[in-house]
Amino acid sequence: MRIEKATYENGAVLPYLGRSFTLEIRCYPSYRKPGVMAEGDKLVVLTARTENALVERAVREWYISRAAAVIPERVRVYQDQAKERIGRICIKDVRSRWGSCSSKRNLNFNWRLILAPMEVLDYVVVHELCHLKEMNHSRDFWALVEGILPDYEKRRKWLRDCRLIERF
Repeated sequence: MRIEKATYENGAVLPYLGRSFTLEIRCYPSYRKPGVMAEGDKLVVLTARTENALVERAVREWYISRAAAVIPERVRVYQDQAKERIGRICIKDVRSRWGSCSSKRNLNFNWRLILAPMEVLDYVVVHELCHLKEMNHSRDFWALVEGILPDYEKRRKWLRDCRLIERF
């Protein structure tokens, strides 16, 4: 798989929940702070200035805000199946992992998960929820994951192959 660094120019293609969106930058001199919205198959940035760094920061902040809304919702979906109580849910900017679970039962997730398809994001959520019961990668741990997501290996492979952390 060829890995290309994300760009933030008009016409660039950016992922969101596994779909491809075309970046459209609309310049309005009266805008004080850039705004971002999904509109059909476009990711629209409304801004006063079109500098690449400004657009990149606005898109990244939008991704983080979407991750902060979507990921806790997905945790709630699977929390009952995992039968585990959790501490806090944190969205982080890390370069080395998709998620983690602390001994205080806090779940941490990489904001870049919002770029992946929902079924892949769900795999990471389930993976971390299962760590609340098994704080290792033993056979028992993988049996817990498989009990909730029988096709977890396919989802896990997608994450290993996509290399999103390196692109964004």
